[in-house]
Amino acid sequence: MNKFFAALALAGISTTGASAAGMTDSTPVTNWTGFYAGVDLGAANGRLTATDMQQPSGGFFTDLVPAGTEGFDFNNTSVVGGLHAGTQYQFQHFVVGGELSFAASGINDKITSPYFPDSDTETGTIKSFGTAVGRIGYAFDRFMIYAKAGYAGGDVGFRARDNSALVTYQQTNWQSGYALGAGLDYAMTDSMTLGVDYTHVDLGSAQTTGPNVYDSGALGSNPETFRTSATADVLVGRLSFKFGAN
Repeated sequence: MNKFFAALALAGISTTGASAAGMTDSTPVTNWTGFYAGVDLGAANGRLTATDMQQPSGGFFTDLVPAGTEGFDFNNTSVVGGLHAGTQYQFQHFVVGGELSFAASGINDKITSPYFPDSDTETGTIKSFGTAVGRIGYAFDRFMIYAKAGYAGGDVGFRARDNSALVTYQQTNWQSGYALGAGLDYAMTDSMTLGVDYTHVDLGSAQTTGPNVYDSGALGSNPETFRTSATADVLVGRLSFKFGAN
């Protein structure tokens, strides 16, 4: 969240500087109105927690710790890439619109269990995520700064493995939350734009109950219940192409 507020602060400073420089003409040189679509490429730092929600009996945790208080924490930075598309309308220097985006992620962190380090490993993943946001921006000449907020959802996975007993628990959920962000676009031409975009993605939480599965295919006698929560901070470069009004 600190990165998000810092981005907004930079946006405000840029806007103030633009006004002070005398960019007070009623209409900027570039017309930002229209439909646009493009590609994203950058990096994301993802954080995931898997919390045990029932007292285990021979599971992946020690019985000495109450259910709901013990869990595994994951943190991983990965390359992300995806697509975005949106529409926007400009009146004088202000630009409002909406945007959809989807990105694939390699966020995957495998750890050794702090409870049974000789036999158990756990893995947390964020395989993909998408956003649907509203945007408001301020344009001056060929630059536009903007802030955005809206929905975020992602494919969050958790896997616990006992390499001694040869048994695995695994769950994958599409989790929903919110997105907040800011960015800067530069119009190279009337139809092609380069930009940089920061998004804080909160994927909320989800709870799943399922069986332990042995390598033989047999089911364990004690099902596991885990609640997973996940967030990511995403910074990407963007290439967009605009269609419509010029």
